[in-house]
Amino acid sequence: MEEFDENFFSASDLTDLVNRFEQMVKQGSSSYYEVDDLESLLEHFMVHHHLDLAFKVVETAHSQHPNNNQLSIKEAELLSLADKHSEALELLSKVETFESFNPDFHIARANILSQTGHYDKAIRSLHEALKCSSDEPDVIYMNLAIEHQNLEEYEQAIGFLQKALETNPENEDALYELAYCYELTKSYPAAVSYFSKVIDKHPYNAHAWFNLGAAYQAIGEFEKALTAFDYVIIIDEEFHAAYFNKANVLVRLERHGEAIDLYKKALAFEILDSLIYFYIGDCYDHIGDTKAALVYFEKAIKKDDTMAEAWIGASSALDELGREIEALEYAGKAIKFEPDNGDYYCFLAGLQMKYDLLIDSADSFEKAIEFGYEEEDLWEDYSQLALTLKNTELIGEIVHKGLDIFPENKLLQLYQCIYRYSIGNDEEAFELLVELLIQEPALIEEFVLYYPKAIESKDVQFLIQSLRISQGN
Repeated sequence: MEEFDENFFSASDLTDLVNRFEQMVKQGSSSYYEVDDLESLLEHFMVHHHLDLAFKVVETAHSQHPNNNQLSIKEAELLSLADKHSEALELLSKVETFESFNPDFHIARANILSQTGHYDKAIRSLHEALKCSSDEPDVIYMNLAIEHQNLEEYEQAIGFLQKALETNPENEDALYELAYCYELTKSYPAAVSYFSKVIDKHPYNAHAWFNLGAAYQAIGEFEKALTAFDYVIIIDEEFHAAYFNKANVLVRLERHGEAIDLYKKALAFEILDSLIYFYIGDCYDHIGDTKAALVYFEKAIKKDDTMAEAWIGASSALDELGREIEALEYAGKAIKFEPDNGDYYCFLAGLQMKYDLLIDSADSFEKAIEFGYEEEDLWEDYSQLALTLKNTELIGEIVHKGLDIFPENKLLQLYQCIYRYSIGNDEEAFELLVELLIQEPALIEEFVLYYPKAIESKDVQFLIQSLRISQGN
């Protein structure tokens, strides 16, 4: 719904008015105020949520202007703000006869109805407001759009937002909400079309250019997105989101060095610091500068020590740098902050496996599965761990589960062969091995690595020799 406006006076006039009123309340004295003064005071105290002082203003209004309906409308807004919705609606009903042609009356009632969840009634009140003359119809269209959003009627919301922008092309809130609705409905081509038309009429509208860039970004038109964000920055060098989004697009294009420069410029605005530090660290990781990556992951952690993904990024960098104990500690920190993240358990399992903490690794793989991480790498790595542990029962269980999900995975098929050899099903295992190696001859090295005993078989020796001959070795 609409926000309060404090533009009745200049900042200094309003400050003087507020100080005068607060001094009067503090001293327990009385002073006369014009209606406009009281309206301004009410709006100021409501905006800053100083409700006790706002109700003092209402007391003054009752004593000095007891029959002023405009002040009654403001009082109803205050009552609603204080969660006294029934009283607010009752007060409005008393002045309805006199204020039925006042758009402020209908907007106030719509606001209260919206706060109580009566969105359909709020919409009807806003349509009544439109029938009255109004200096700001775009605000009413905005409010209508928000009520339709509350009802999840996004197409209707889009229509009213477009009307708001036809009335006032500079309404930045309407541009923002319109982009949001297009995103919710995944109507990105429509967004491209609409914001392009806005730009044709208003080529220096930075928000329109930004929304166009975001729409291109969403549909994978990255070069066009970059161009749009460049125009945003040319028009408004302080538009911090343009630097951030452009950097994100550069990452998608794997231009990580350029992205780093943009992210660092975005840092100057001191917004989303921890996230930007993390993204910079991730970019350095992609270009192989592990030490720099660690520096920025650590900066992200310093800004927000609950950022689990930064702990994981730092853990990975520490692992690359051979700092095993710290790598394990940092991975543990990530899990502390996101204890149900299967990805992180799988990452920790990989570290533990690498550092020969095999039993701990098995436990972490089980946690990863418990919390929903079931990508192919988990089943491959966990199968390799089971083979290393020579745990026949675990090998069979993991390979079986993995192949249920990824039946075409050649590594898992190979580990199934090894499992069948290990339980004495040599004939069946050999048939599967022949079929598999015909398709993927290079897997013989993996087979020998995890089941060297099979090399003693004459059938396997013959198979290996045949593969070498067929490959010209």
